[in-house]
Amino acid sequence: MKQLHKALFLTTMLFATGIASAASGQTETYDPEVRLAELGIELPEPPSPVANYVNGVQTGNLIFLAGKGPLRPDGTEIHGKLGADLTIKEGYEAARLTAINQLAVLKAMLGDLSRVVRIVKVLGMVNSDPDFVEQPAVINGFSDLIVEVFGERGKHARAAVGMATLPRGQAVEIELVVEVSLESTVRTGPGGEPLEMTYFGTAGWRISDGNVVVLVDPYISRLKYGNGGHSDDDRPHFAREDLAWSDTTLIDSLITEADFILCTHSHFDHLADVPYIARKTGAKVISHETANTILRAYGVPDEQLYTVRGGEDYQFEDFSVRVVPGLHSALNEKLYYDSRRYDEASNLEAPLRINQFIEGGTLNFLARFDRHTVLAMGGMNFIEREFEGLEPDILLAGINGSRLGLYDYDRRLLTATGSPPVVLPTHWDNFRYPYGFSQQANIERNVLPFIEAARTISPGTTVIMPVHLEPIKIH
Repeated sequence: MKQLHKALFLTTMLFATGIASAASGQTETYDPEVRLAELGIELPEPPSPVANYVNGVQTGNLIFLAGKGPLRPDGTEIHGKLGADLTIKEGYEAARLTAINQLAVLKAMLGDLSRVVRIVKVLGMVNSDPDFVEQPAVINGFSDLIVEVFGERGKHARAAVGMATLPRGQAVEIELVVEVSLESTVRTGPGGEPLEMTYFGTAGWRISDGNVVVLVDPYISRLKYGNGGHSDDDRPHFAREDLAWSDTTLIDSLITEADFILCTHSHFDHLADVPYIARKTGAKVISHETANTILRAYGVPDEQLYTVRGGEDYQFEDFSVRVVPGLHSALNEKLYYDSRRYDEASNLEAPLRINQFIEGGTLNFLARFDRHTVLAMGGMNFIEREFEGLEPDILLAGINGSRLGLYDYDRRLLTATGSPPVVLPTHWDNFRYPYGFSQQANIERNVLPFIEAARTISPGTTVIMPVHLEPIKIH
């Protein structure tokens, strides 16, 4: 079996807040959000693309923003040729307006402009009369505002060029390249060790406050099985009738320790790697009877297994967890239902086939750490009354497409959980793709609509778009 290596997938959307530029040598504490307020600038909703492209693409620590023009808040644009229809001053204002529009895009992608490490490159295109040669004076409108907002971080390389025409006759069009911090940091309170959260994909997470390491549904192997694999993935194909297999080399590279493993249910893409991880780390596993019956078949000792059904609230030395009854996602056009269960009388022989990893019921977990509470979901469904009053400050919200089969899902979820300060989308990716393969289609289909809805439903909530294997620190 071909060994998989730890890699980051490239995503066009990473939503976060806070300052995390120290690792890049950035010591400046200049706050662009405060500066915008001082300038009296309120960023609009990002202008939508007008063709088959996206507003911005992030690759590594660089964001490449598509060209934008001088779109006014009322939807009209500044049109005309410099040197014929417009003066330099009018062109300057058009470029400044374009800068505001690009900052709106950047804000939507990052959540907080403080994550900008450096404005790298500006390409300014000016709709010019053939005799007009003052393009730099026009694009200064863009550059001056960028430096006003970002200070030294805003000083950039630049090109200012004349064009015979621009789309719809707009006066300017400007592209932007920005360096951003890869480590996402959210600040929700003073002092103490941050809560570090790392997304494995599917519903899988590593969460640690420096005292305890908790894994939620840690599925790492990401086998190419069923009909959902990628055509460029040359790994072996698994049928659902095949014996389950775990990529222990990859697991070892990502997981070295764990104190607790919380399993929301026992489908393959949630539980399949847990037997190896539990035996490797000695972690306590909290899940329902079906999951723990499977783990016993794989040789996980009874003393590691805590069997629950929902409603339990356990206190451990550095950590407590409330088990919250739940519902599985409404799959197959809401026809999904599985009442099968395993118990001590079930005759299971490991290794199991992939299709032997049955749901067994679904749970959620309210995990209480030193300074934060995290509500972890394992699917795209919930019992509203069970969430009311929990009020976590971090919600791992299941947001795959199956949530659209439920009534008013986004509003009910955010309202029932008390509009959490931080929401991290979970279970939105294609878990059959290995790390490193683009998840852009799933981001656009699942994540972006949820983020847009959350802005309206819960304006005080920060939605962080997690990147596979990249730590997110919440203070």
